[in-house]
Amino acid sequence: MSNVVNMAGESAMVALDPAIQSSIVLRGDLSGLNEDQKKEYYLYRCRQVGLDPAAKPFDLLTLNGKQILYANAGATQQLCALHKLSTQITHRERVDGIYIVSVRCTGADGRVSENQGAVDVSTLVGERLANAILKATTKAIRRSVLAHCGLGMLDETEVETIPEARKNPLIVPEAVAPIEVPAPPPKQTTGVAFMVPGKSEAYAYHANDDEFVNGYLDMVTSIMASGKLNAAEKLAKITALEGANDFVLGMIEAEKPVLFEVWTKGVKRAKEDCDQQIKKG
Repeated sequence: MSNVVNMAGESAMVALDPAIQSSIVLRGDLSGLNEDQKKEYYLYRCRQVGLDPAAKPFDLLTLNGKQILYANAGATQQLCALHKLSTQITHRERVDGIYIVSVRCTGADGRVSENQGAVDVSTLVGERLANAILKATTKAIRRSVLAHCGLGMLDETEVETIPEARKNPLIVPEAVAPIEVPAPPPKQTTGVAFMVPGKSEAYAYHANDDEFVNGYLDMVTSIMASGKLNAAEKLAKITALEGANDFVLGMIEAEKPVLFEVWTKGVKRAKEDCDQQIKKG
């Protein structure tokens, strides 16, 4: 399954010129396309992952007689900002004169990808060695980001290390229609307030009491599923959560006893599970 985040929807590939699809899928080569077709493919690739075409995140490269797109520095910078990606260096090592950096890329959804960057430092010292180490780090970060977003292409740092590679100018239309990315829904600031311990402002607002109880029990479920908390800590958090929302719970108990019973059963079950785990030690 592809990891490509398609900001334009599944219809994007269908709308792409069949001649372009044939050139890419069958030959992996853009050199047979005319300038308009190259521009069309460039814009398609930008919209596929939500990049701003006007910022020119891709460039053309001739390699082994074939012309391909590669991602430049702007591509990875845009991808990190757009998809809220974070990167972390997990390992550095030097093996037989090769300096290797490993990087983990994590998305907002928790999905993780890892990749490496490597450079030859066997003959380098001083400032040249320092620059090579920085290049390996940059390469690892960019490779990790591109892999996470499903963009199986060379990045700018790799192109620089290929002697026979030749960069080609890519003429991008001056006026490019902006990519329409749906705005996030406005955060609700009215309704039934759901509080968390230690916070003076509401963690969330729910449209009605039923949604409040559903959200409350979802929070309890998340606490119970945590692998970082032991049973005693889970019980303490669930108890503190009850105290933070005692006013609303009191209102629900007085006005909607059936709904309050639903809440009671859910919380009681979680507390009993914690008690059993504590007894087991």
